[in-house]
Amino acid sequence: MLVTTTNKLIGVTPTILTDAGVAQTPANISDPDHSNTYTSGTSTGPFSISFGAQTGISYVAISGHNAVAGSDASIEVNDNGTTVETITISRNHNLFFSFAVRSFTDLRIIFTVTPNIQQTTVSYIAAGTYLAIPRGEQSGYSRQWLKRHTTSRASTNLMVGPTGVIQKKVALKGSLSIPNQTIDFAETFWQNFIDFSYDQPFFIKEDDAKAESSYICYDPKHDIKAHSDTRLLVNPTMKFTCFNGL
Repeated sequence: MLVTTTNKLIGVTPTILTDAGVAQTPANISDPDHSNTYTSGTSTGPFSISFGAQTGISYVAISGHNAVAGSDASIEVNDNGTTVETITISRNHNLFFSFAVRSFTDLRIIFTVTPNIQQTTVSYIAAGTYLAIPRGEQSGYSRQWLKRHTTSRASTNLMVGPTGVIQKKVALKGSLSIPNQTIDFAETFWQNFIDFSYDQPFFIKEDDAKAESSYICYDPKHDIKAHSDTRLLVNPTMKFTCFNGL
């Protein structure tokens, strides 16, 4: 499991390289407010975004996009024409690309849909560094990236047969426990993460090999308790609200 600990794109206004939208605000893409979005132009070709030179980057995360619409979409992290990571998706999951830390000559994100039947909208892109959780999450951890934000309730007739369905959107609630961590980990790496999580939304990636196993998190509530058997270990916990894009 990975959690983001910095975001170097806050305040960076990207350049739209291809398929720029009309009367759109590029700065919305690096704004964590998901009510501020950017929509591409003609929808006839790849939608490419450039963040320029960026140093010390080990992840790129995307939250709130509609690239998949009737056909699969390819989303690529690119450095000035060289592919760093790419994925083909069939659902509009949030994405978390992770890789060895590197400096980008020109950090680019490229959305490609074939056939391209609609304009691409994106809410938020972040990039920076992440923390790998030692020993991972607790047993029985709820897989938030596989859930849906939709609840469904059926209406019935007098014979209790279904007559219709009422759906509504709800936020997902998560709870993470990472037991048996060292004091040093809790006092350094985890404290830095706590500070960041209160300052900005953060991303969690459940499976290092799957960019789609991710979600953006906010409203964290942290706690750290002493281990029951030794003072050398602690048990950090966190509750949060999250959005996986689905």
